[in-house]
Amino acid sequence: MLVSRSQAKRLLNRFERFKVVVLDFEGVQEVGQAFADEIFRVFSNFHPATEIRALNANEQVQKMIARAKNANVCFVE
Repeated sequence: MLVSRSQAKRLLNRFERFKVVVLDFEGVQEVGQAFADEIFRVFSNFHPATEIRALNANEQVQKMIARAKNANVCFVE
């Protein structure tokens, strides 16, 4: 199961070298909030030139990806 930020960070290693990255979620039943957030919000915000596409994601995985992409996070100093 793909649930943690550390799992996502291992997966993301060297993704910034590419313009488009395709992740195939075939056979993946669910992903954790931290995993999706690290890939689809954190990484995407730090590397806007790299597009990440999700293929074969079931409804549950799609919802978690959408939740991460739509997260509004405010940082206060």
